Amino acid sequence: MKRNSKKINNHFTKVEKNKKTKEKKIFHFNYTLLKNNQIPISGRHSILSALNNKNRKLHYLITNDTNFSKWKDDINKFKLKLDIEVKTKEEMDKINNYKPHQNAILVTEPLKRLSMDEFLSHHRSNNQIPIRLILLDEVTDPQNVGAIIRSALAFKMDGLALSQRNSPQETSALTKASSGAIEKLQIIELSNMSREIKKLQKYNFSIYGLAGEGEKDVYELENETGNVALILGSEGKGLRRLTKENVDSLIKIPINAQSDSLNVSNAASVAMFQLQKNITRI
Repeated sequence: MKRNSKKINNHFTKVEKNKKTKEKKIFHFNYTLLKNNQIPISGRHSILSALNNKNRKLHYLITNDTNFSKWKDDINKFKLKLDIEVKTKEEMDKINNYKPHQNAILVTEPLKRLSMDEFLSHHRSNNQIPIRLILLDEVTDPQNVGAIIRSALAFKMDGLALSQRNSPQETSALTKASSGAIEKLQIIELSNMSREIKKLQKYNFSIYGLAGEGEKDVYELENETGNVALILGSEGKGLRRLTKENVDSLIKIPINAQSDSLNVSNAASVAMFQLQKNITRI
């Protein structure tokens, strides 16, 4: 072992410093798993969005020797003090569960989710601007949830709520599917869907559930000018019975009779697009 190497937690760490630039590179050998409270974020766009999020707790960034200087420059632009560890492609593949990573992984912690009370308290101060929410009733696929988060930001939704049970936690796949939108949209965790629907109704929300048997068409959403919450169900089962019973209206998306249904993320995009048509942001 070289003089500038030291043993830490059963793996070897080597630090190299460039005498001219004073640039420090950290090499870790014999890969060990991330800690329980840590998650990897991969992909340049997702990482840059996370670095720019003051609410995101960062640990360190992993890249290869070739991309070290580029990432060092990016981190300096954000005025962050963040270590960069150099690893091989094989090590990064393992850390990211053999999913694409573009030779960069940010090790961070999941974002804190709000309660519905916290969300409403934050938005209560300005009653002139209608609040737009999308609620996911036990949607389990992280790719779909990430894609819906991305669309929710694009269509000016104020927040996205997930069931506490049977919903995905924040993962590399979910974050990457959101293309950085998760860093900019408020994410809410629901302890009980029926109770939260009734709470929203007390705050003058119109609650719409998307279902194939809906009495109204999704087109009607563009006429809404008040507070609105859209609820979508899981990929296979759709909305649960109690959710259907508690919403104000069930709405449907007219589709070709030869098609069975839309993917939940596609259905969400259609509904959110219709809803934002008549919104004027003040």
